Amino acid sequence: MQTKFKKSLWIAYICCVLIPLLIIIVYLFSFAKDRYQSSSLVLVKQVADTQVSDSSGLGALFGVSSTSREDSQILKEYIASRDMVVKLNEKLNLRKEFSSVQDPVFALPEDASIEDLVEYYNKMVKVELDEQSMMLKINDQAFSPEFSLKLNKEILKESDAFINEVSKNIAEEQQRFAEKQFKDASSQLEQARQAVLTYQNENEIFDPELQAQAVATLISSLQANLAQLKTEERTLLSYLTPDAPQVVAVRSQIQSVQEQIASESAKLTSPSNAKLNKNVADFEALKAQVGFATDLYKISLASLEKARLEASRKLKKLVIIAEPMLAQDAQYPRKFYISFTSFIVLNILFGIGMLIRSIVREHKE
Repeated sequence: MQTKFKKSLWIAYICCVLIPLLIIIVYLFSFAKDRYQSSSLVLVKQVADTQVSDSSGLGALFGVSSTSREDSQILKEYIASRDMVVKLNEKLNLRKEFSSVQDPVFALPEDASIEDLVEYYNKMVKVELDEQSMMLKINDQAFSPEFSLKLNKEILKESDAFINEVSKNIAEEQQRFAEKQFKDASSQLEQARQAVLTYQNENEIFDPELQAQAVATLISSLQANLAQLKTEERTLLSYLTPDAPQVVAVRSQIQSVQEQIASESAKLTSPSNAKLNKNVADFEALKAQVGFATDLYKISLASLEKARLEASRKLKKLVIIAEPMLAQDAQYPRKFYISFTSFIVLNILFGIGMLIRSIVREHKE
């Protein structure tokens, strides 16, 4: 009975471990095609002036403060996107290259759809992001070292074009917004100035404030003259009768001055809408609108010039830190590593299966 159990155990081990392992080894060493890897290291450089803290020291090396996390993340996603695959397929014919070898596992089927091509591409092209320096390492595999190098270079070329296009679109959008703001500010300033001119023409007055100041100055002078005349009146009354011609003359002058003061004061304050106090208030409001519109115009003009300057230059660029090189040795598939790992995994699975089988038998007994 024990001999029979050992024999069945050995047969199970051969079927579950040795035969699958043999199939894997035969495939790896007889059918699996060598894959060559090409690598490059890039950094998205912020050309425009920015005030971003730099913890890695790369900003001092490349003349920029830092590369934003968003730029690197966006570029990483773009390299893995369908748009990138479509462009690379048009230029390099990825479908033909990846299906040109006879490899039942790692080759791309000849009738693969675009979705299958994108999935296969993302298995062959890996992008690693260094969270500290924000550098991207691009690794790609191919069945020939020449195509691996060509693919990596084309990825870099398309990535640089993408970065340029994105920064250009952003700059142009900012310029369009700045131009609209400048146009609105110019229109607002022109309307404010026209309102001042219309007010001056309708009221036949250049500056109500200056005129009010002139009237106030005149009233102050008349009041000083009135005080002097009253002093003179009191002096005359000290030795003349109220009916004396000199006293009557002075009183006549005092009455005339008082009437003129009342007349001039009425020009400054009165319930009438045509008086200077309301004119000054209205004119000050119009001048404030002109001042605000002028400040807004200056700000919008400065923003427009800045936007035009940024749109005329390259805001971001792809800095290639490590150029891709032609591979000399095939790095994939790692035949000995896969064989050894498969042996360990198959033995573990076989052990788990035997353990489950023993537990089931014990429950049945």
